[in-house]
Amino acid sequence: MSDLTATATEAPSPTKALLQLCRRLERAWTLPDILDAVSPVAEQVLGYPHCWLGIYGLKPGFVSILLHSSQMQDPALARAIDTTEIPIAGDSMVQEIMAADHVVVVADARTDPRTNKEIVAALHNRTIINIPLIMAEQRLGSVGMGTYGDAEGVRPPLPWQIDFMQAMGAHVAVAMDRVRFMQARKEAEDALYHEKERLQVTLHSIGDAVISANAHGDLLYINPAAEALTGWNLTAAVGKPYGEVFRLIGADGPGEPVPDMMAGAIAAAQAQRYPELQLQPLHGGRVLVEATVSPIRDADGEVQGAVLVFRDVTEQRRLSHEIAYQALHDELTGLGNRRAFEQALALAFEGTRGTAQHDVVCYLDLDEFKVVNDTCGHAAGDTMLREISRLFAGLLDEKDLLCRIGGDEFGILLAGRSMAGALQLADRLQQALARYHFVWLEQRFGVGVSIGMVALDAQTESVGALLQAADSACYVAKEAGRNRIHVYAIDDPALAQRYGVMEWVSRIEHALLHDRFELFAQPIVPLQEDTSQGLHCEILLRIRSEQGELVLPGRFMPAAERYHLAARVDRWVVTHALRWVVEQQDRIGQCSINLSGQSLGDAAFTTFVLQALARAEVPCSKLCFEITETAAISNLHTAKHFIETLRACGCKISLDDFGSGLSSFAYLRNLPVDVLKIDGQFVRDIDRDPVSLAMVKSIHEIGCLMGKRTVAEFVESQALVELLQGIGVHYAQGYALGHPVPLAQVLGGTT
Repeated sequence: MSDLTATATEAPSPTKALLQLCRRLERAWTLPDILDAVSPVAEQVLGYPHCWLGIYGLKPGFVSILLHSSQMQDPALARAIDTTEIPIAGDSMVQEIMAADHVVVVADARTDPRTNKEIVAALHNRTIINIPLIMAEQRLGSVGMGTYGDAEGVRPPLPWQIDFMQAMGAHVAVAMDRVRFMQARKEAEDALYHEKERLQVTLHSIGDAVISANAHGDLLYINPAAEALTGWNLTAAVGKPYGEVFRLIGADGPGEPVPDMMAGAIAAAQAQRYPELQLQPLHGGRVLVEATVSPIRDADGEVQGAVLVFRDVTEQRRLSHEIAYQALHDELTGLGNRRAFEQALALAFEGTRGTAQHDVVCYLDLDEFKVVNDTCGHAAGDTMLREISRLFAGLLDEKDLLCRIGGDEFGILLAGRSMAGALQLADRLQQALARYHFVWLEQRFGVGVSIGMVALDAQTESVGALLQAADSACYVAKEAGRNRIHVYAIDDPALAQRYGVMEWVSRIEHALLHDRFELFAQPIVPLQEDTSQGLHCEILLRIRSEQGELVLPGRFMPAAERYHLAARVDRWVVTHALRWVVEQQDRIGQCSINLSGQSLGDAAFTTFVLQALARAEVPCSKLCFEITETAAISNLHTAKHFIETLRACGCKISLDDFGSGLSSFAYLRNLPVDVLKIDGQFVRDIDRDPVSLAMVKSIHEIGCLMGKRTVAEFVESQALVELLQGIGVHYAQGYALGHPVPLAQVLGGTT
C-alpha cells in the first residue's frame, strides 16, 4: 500500500506526497485519471476531502467541472454536480480564478461576495480553494478543493499548504497538457483512419478507373475498375511504371510515341484532360478511354505524384458517331438529309459574302411518286427512291452535293456553277429520269421530276430566303405542268401569283398602320396536377380584312418574312399582348407570345423587348416567348443569345414545333429553353401510329431529363388527351381543349 492510501492520521510528508503524486500523474491518460491522482493528496495531505477539476475550453463560455467528494452524502447530488458546466460570464469568482497566477482562497463561501450563492447553497461549500493550472502561458483550468458542510466548517489553508498547492498545480498542469495532447493526437489519428477508410471504400466502389503514382511515375494504387480495364491486379501492378500498366497505343498504331501524361501533369502542376486515348489491356485488344491526370500535392503544396482517372468510352464514342451520322444522313438512301443540306448551304452562303463566288441551288420534287406508293406500297416507293438517288448521284460531279430533304424531294448544291451550266445539268437529270422505268411485281412505272433553281451569290439575303426561293420555283415548275425546270427571279410574275406577295406586303403595311391586326388566345391546359394559378394561353395573330374576313398568319407571314416585315409585326404583337397581360395579370398564370425567326437575329428587336418588359408592370415570370425549332436552329448563335437575355429577365422560352427537324435532339443541349412544344404532326396520330406515339414519348422523356416542361399541340380529341396524360405530358393545346378566341372573350368564359 502506498503512502497516499494510508489512513488520514498517517498522512505522508509533503515532499514524499508530491513525489507520489508525480508518479501517479505519469500514469494518467485521461482527465478523470488526473483527478483520481489528485484527490488522495487533497484529502490525506491537505485535509480537503472535497476535490474537483475545472476544465477550460471543452465548451465555449463555460468552465467544465469534474468532481470527487468522499464526504458528500447525497449520491444523486454528486452525480448532478459531476461534469457540471458553470457559465463564465457574470461569475466574478470564476473570472478571478481564470485570470490568477496564484492560489485563490475563499475562506467562507457563504459570506464571500465573490461567490455564486445559489451554487454554494446547493453544494454546501464553506472554504473553497482553486489552484490555477498554467502551462507555457496557456491557462488549462484549475484544481479545486475545500470543505463541505458545517461539519467540516471553515478551514483556510496554512502557508505551507499554499506552497504545496502551487507546486502540485505545476505538476498537474504538465499532466493535463500531456493528456490533452494525447487526446488531440488520438482524435487526429482516428479522423485520419476514418478518412483513409472512407477514401479506400470510395475508390473501390466508384465506377471510374483510378491509378495513382509517385513523382517518378511508379504505380502506388489501382482500384478495381482500373484492374478490370487494364487487366492488371493491385498486387502485380504496385511498384511498376504506370505506363506499363496503363499501356497506350499511338494514333498510328503500336510503336508510335505516346504522351507521358503523369509527367505532363506534374510538370504543369495542374490537371490535364485527354478526351480520347487507345488503351491496350494486358491480355490484348483495344479500349477507347477518356482520362484526366491531376497532380497530388503535400501539405506544403509540393507535387508528390499524380492520380489518373479514366473510363471506357468505346461504346459511347461509337454511339456518338452513329448519332452524328444519322443526324446528317437520310437512313433510306444514305444521302445527306435536310439538316446536312442546310448546313452546306450555310457554308456556301458565308463563302459568297463579299466575293464573286457563285453557286446554284436546285430543289427537285418527283412527279407521280404518290402513284407508286399508293399502288404498290411504301416498300416499293422506298426501293424506287434508292434507285433514283443512285441515278442522280451518278450524274453529278464530286464537288456537287445531293441530299434527300423530304419524302420525294431532293436538294442539290452545285458549287461554282453558272446558271447556264446548272440548267444543262438539270436537263440531263430530267432526260435520265425519263429513260428510267421502275418495275415492281411486273408493274412498270415512269416518273418525272420538277426542278426549281436559284442562284447563290453575294446578293442572296439568307439561307432561309434561298430555300424558300428554290421551293417556290419548284412549285411553279409543278404548277406549269410538271417535269419542268423553273429558275427563280425576284420579279417573276409566276412566283408573285403563287404567294400574292406584293398584295400581302401592301396589306401588312396597311394593317400595321391602321391596327387591322387582332389578337386571339388559345388555352394551354395542364394534363397533370398543376399548382400554378390563372390562365395559361398562347397569343395568336389574325388580320381583319376590309370585308371582315379573319386571315390566319399562314397566309400573310411568309410575305412578311420574305420582305423583312416580320420584326415589325412582332413588335405590334408584343406591345398589344403586354398591354392585355398587364390589365389581366391577376387572372393570368402564363401567356405565350410567338416570335418569328427574323426577330431572333435582330438586335434592335431584342432591345425593344427588354425596354417593353421594363415598362410593363407585370412579373416577367408570367411571360413565355415561343420560337420555332427551325428558326432557332437556323440562327443558333443569335437564338441562344436572345434566349439567355430574355431568361435573365425571368421570362420563359418555349421551343415550338419541336421534333420537326431530323436532328432536334442534337441541338437541344445548346438551346436553354424552358418548354418543348411537341410538333402536332406527331401528336395528332399517336392514337393510330406507333411511331408517332414513340416520338412523343421520347420527346417528353428527354425534356423531363433536361428539366423542361412539355406541351402537346393539335390535341383534337379526348382520346388524344387521355393518351397524353398517360405518357405524362405536362400541358396540351388544341380544339379538344379550347378554340382560339378574341382576347376580349378568353377570360369571359366564351370558347
